[in-house]
Amino acid sequence: MKKIIYIFCITLGISISGNSQDIHFSQWYEAPVIINPANAGSYFGDYRANLNYRNQWATVGNSYKTIYASYDMPIIKNDLDMKTTGIGVSFYSDKAGKTKYGRTEALVSLSQSVSVSRFMDLSVGLGFVYGQVSANYDNLKWDNQYDGTKYNETLPTGENVLNTSSTYFDMNAGLLARFIGRKKNETNIGLSILNGTQTWKATLANNRAADQRSMRIIFHGKSEIPIMENRGDFIVPTLYYSSQGATNVLALGGTYKMNLGLQSSYTGYYTSSFLEFGGIYRHKDAIVAIVKFDWEQKIQVGASYDINISRLRTASVYQGGFELSLIWKGQFSWNQ
Repeated sequence: MKKIIYIFCITLGISISGNSQDIHFSQWYEAPVIINPANAGSYFGDYRANLNYRNQWATVGNSYKTIYASYDMPIIKNDLDMKTTGIGVSFYSDKAGKTKYGRTEALVSLSQSVSVSRFMDLSVGLGFVYGQVSANYDNLKWDNQYDGTKYNETLPTGENVLNTSSTYFDMNAGLLARFIGRKKNETNIGLSILNGTQTWKATLANNRAADQRSMRIIFHGKSEIPIMENRGDFIVPTLYYSSQGATNVLALGGTYKMNLGLQSSYTGYYTSSFLEFGGIYRHKDAIVAIVKFDWEQKIQVGASYDINISRLRTASVYQGGFELSLIWKGQFSWNQ
């Protein structure tokens, strides 16, 4: 009976295995600092704040709930108004199950850029992570607590419970290439390594050799391709690939970014408002529908929904994860 309960916990994703997958967002490009520290400050503007919320597998019960927040900014710029040095801070909490098993991390990212030309720059970034993984076993019921007629929570469990929490330090690193169009539309290509130190304390296991958090490698790309010059619309293809241990994630997709024509004819792209809609195919896992509204490149609200096509599609009734994103970006008054 004990083994059955333990296996059931693992199946629900509340296990202590170091091979478990780190968090992911369907709108991965709206959580830039967490996927690549070189993204810190890599945009046109003086400040950027991001908020993300994801509720995954709600139909299964005790689903994963992920909250993410970040703030990043360029602290030094060159004569082309492009970042030279950037800094970012971020935080996320990811918990699920009756044990509230999950991970909380705080991250400080630093990035440095070299301008190759007025249309291209290269960035390198480092991220410094402080994290905690934890679980609360008080809500679990064990067979030793059955007194013959009913469940009695005052009885001892008879279990050798694992650690309830563990803290750790870690490091990330990344590279980013930005290509700038004449309308300040961008093409970004990046490569990052997360969990660079592969710290064993990033799990709840007692045996550091048997249970170690795997390094994660991410390749990502996004481009804004102008079409219909008279309207100022864009096609935005995206590519995301993540490899961590035995887990690989490939996501391909894109959106149509439609100019709503709310800007002055003299102000251009960066005061335009856009409605963006499209989708992403995550290989053998989900089809994601996405819609976003961007007001004058200052405030952006996005929503996405995963339609589950994995082996869990029957149990989840084809329902995957609902996700919200909010971005606030702008310039300080003295730079306007």
